[in-house]
Amino acid sequence: MAYNLQSLITIIQRILNPEESLWIVDGNTPQLQSLLQKAESLLHILEKSSLTNIPINLESRIRDVSYKAEDIIESNMVRQMLSTPQGSRLTFSTPNLHRVIQLLDFATEKLVKHVEGKAYSTGLSSSSGASSSHDLSPDVQQTMQQLQSVKLEEVDEIKMPVAVPLSSSKNNLVGVDADMLQLKDRLTNMQTKLEIIPITGMGGIGKSTLARNLYDDPLIISHFDYRGWAAISQLPNMRDILLSLLRRRNEKIDAQLNARNENELKDILYKRLLGRIYMIVLDDIWSTKFWDKIRMYFPDNNDGSRIMITTRESHVAQYVTNSKSMHHDMQLFNEAASWDLLRQIVFGEEDCPLDFQWIGTKIASECGGLPLAIHVIGGLLSKVERSKDVWEQISTDVKASIVKSDERFSNILSLSYNHLPICLKPCFLYMGAFPEDNEIKGSRLMSLWIGEGFVKSNGDKSLEEEAKDYLKLLVQRNLLLVTQKKVQWESIELLCP
Repeated sequence: MAYNLQSLITIIQRILNPEESLWIVDGNTPQLQSLLQKAESLLHILEKSSLTNIPINLESRIRDVSYKAEDIIESNMVRQMLSTPQGSRLTFSTPNLHRVIQLLDFATEKLVKHVEGKAYSTGLSSSSGASSSHDLSPDVQQTMQQLQSVKLEEVDEIKMPVAVPLSSSKNNLVGVDADMLQLKDRLTNMQTKLEIIPITGMGGIGKSTLARNLYDDPLIISHFDYRGWAAISQLPNMRDILLSLLRRRNEKIDAQLNARNENELKDILYKRLLGRIYMIVLDDIWSTKFWDKIRMYFPDNNDGSRIMITTRESHVAQYVTNSKSMHHDMQLFNEAASWDLLRQIVFGEEDCPLDFQWIGTKIASECGGLPLAIHVIGGLLSKVERSKDVWEQISTDVKASIVKSDERFSNILSLSYNHLPICLKPCFLYMGAFPEDNEIKGSRLMSLWIGEGFVKSNGDKSLEEEAKDYLKLLVQRNLLLVTQKKVQWESIELLCP
């Protein structure tokens, strides 16, 4: 759960900054300063204590009071702008601000007790009986003392890595060599009749990754005259799908094409495919109804054209092919392939130290053979401290996360989310505002984060540079997928899982 404290802090800082604010705050300045100091201190504790298992009710309390404070401030600003458009004085209801401050105090008190309790229990568990290395850091202790005295010093800025290298956007294809060979043969064999090739399997098993790598394979590119890709998902938008199929890779949609209605686009698609050897990929189909609506616009040219679909619904695959034997059903990874993939994600071209091979193999096997889960856990392991104790704890957490097969990935994703720095949590959750399998430009996403107040500048970098670092970190943790990248990060396109 994201606390969204940074957004609240940004709003108050702008109001109180005489060089930046358009408002004059008179009587409420002390309350706003107090609210700002308490929010900064609470955020500081959350950032420095590295807690990953804060009770849900406490997370909810922090989130709710943050939203309540934002709502009070912003609603007052809007109300006064509407009532006196030329006015610049901003006033708040003192009882409302006091109530928010009290709620923030209560949440901070609960958090402090939780942090102290965790440090105490960790100290008791140490074999020497001495204080553990995971006890409260000096930063956290100092902030707690400042909260008690309400004489707050400036909060240290959280430092983001500088010049973080981009992880390879090419998808790892460990464990699917046989799948690639079989499907390449089906795509390029001598059969001239239009063939529909369904790739089936559970969510997170790698259907889309396999299809994308086939789509971009040099042999496939040279074999087909025309290729088109569209993400379908549970709520398909026919017009967007048609535009996606008509769009050239790395090109914007033509303005004239964008002005056409849905029926015109269907007609254009049919005429563009007619007489050509084409390959169409319909990624993530959920229903037969959608197939019935679009099937007629794919002509059978009797020239070896192919339509590939990915779906987790076996009945959909059977419906579109009229045969169950034509499915390409993907299987879960075995332990060797799971470890091979995890090792590549965490260590890259480096050799895995012998001390980590046993626990690494154990973690990989506990991902249940699900490639997407291995990618997420690999992204987490590549960022945490490289020590056996930390890896052992993650192994325990992964094992506890795998309750049922249909919940496996969501639980592992929650585990990875819990290990995110506080500043990245609202940025990641914001992706829920976009449709499944949606592509979004990195520049737009970064602008939205900044507009929501999620991004904090440390003074040395602009907000745009900080947002770029946030984006890189989420990509490196395999929580966002890069589908296209040009020279600058602003021009990448991301896939929302």
